[in-house]
Amino acid sequence: MDMKHLIPIFVIFFFFMSTTSASVALAPSSFDTQSFSFSKPQEDQTFSISPIDVNPKLQKICGKTDYPIECLTSIIPFLDENVDMIPMSILKAEVNAIHNKTKEVLDKTYELSMNPPTSRLLPLCLKTCINNYNAILESKQRILDAISMGDANELSMELSHNMEHVLACEDEFKEAKIESPIAELNSLLVKIITNSLTIDVDMTNFYRNNKMH
Repeated sequence: MDMKHLIPIFVIFFFFMSTTSASVALAPSSFDTQSFSFSKPQEDQTFSISPIDVNPKLQKICGKTDYPIECLTSIIPFLDENVDMIPMSILKAEVNAIHNKTKEVLDKTYELSMNPPTSRLLPLCLKTCINNYNAILESKQRILDAISMGDANELSMELSHNMEHVLACEDEFKEAKIESPIAELNSLLVKIITNSLTIDVDMTNFYRNNKMH
């Protein structure tokens, strides 16, 4: 079955899971000063989604990430049906997913900036977010170059910076005491970046190869 035909199924399942998941504070250890909240599956939750339709290798890789559902729903649109289901291919698909989701939230932010502000501080918050999203978009080629060269340090640094950009956007709203109108999109973006970091660090051979040199 063409994997692209499964997207609606995954999207529906994703929204179901999102409405039933508990919220916990989650961010990589380097960002533990942040208080942005995201939904995370419970540790003992068994990951199993349409095992007949999903490539077992893809399911196994996504099952090892912090957000398996988001892993599948975000990368399937960027996977060719003939691609090798290896961590490197999945990581590249996640990079494309980050780029795509960032463009989506950037468009939403521009749209909000065109509307009459509900607070005098809102335009400033949105401007900060726009700058941070543009920085994420500009990092795509550097990330792909790092993957091609097997540069683990550069790859992790770029992905971590992307995480910081999203959190910086949300921090603007918190400091202004304004409810973020893009919190849901930012939450999903952080989950995709988190999964990318997990695949990068835990599933590729970048770090192992770097230690050997």
